[in-house]
Amino acid sequence: MMSRVNKVIIGTHTVMANGGLKAINGSHGIALAAKHHSVPVIVCASLFKLSPQFLVSSDQSAFNRFVSPEEVLSFSEGDLVSKVHIPNPVFDYVPPELVTLFISNIGGNAPSYVYRLLSELYHPDDHDL
Repeated sequence: MMSRVNKVIIGTHTVMANGGLKAINGSHGIALAAKHHSVPVIVCASLFKLSPQFLVSSDQSAFNRFVSPEEVLSFSEGDLVSKVHIPNPVFDYVPPELVTLFISNIGGNAPSYVYRLLSELYHPDDHDL
């Protein structure tokens, strides 16, 4: 299916300082498929979604929020649920290498330009939260 697509447009929860995304679960897989098929990934996000924070490690438990796996596996299947552990993360981290363009309320920018936007919008004291 991805080979028939000419662009992928996604939204995001947060744009990290390095140009990476904290996006809804499944976004990383879509971005990987798009890169494999040379399809551009365009992210639509307002400037208030820019964050001066970096993803410190690939540890998803520190970065993410986990919710009940009810949507993945119904609790009515009690015998199976008691035998498995199902993590259900809310967000995915999408690295900046998988993003082609950010479109915000002031225009389009490459992921490598996010640091410049942060320096224009945030005071240096705001970087330590």
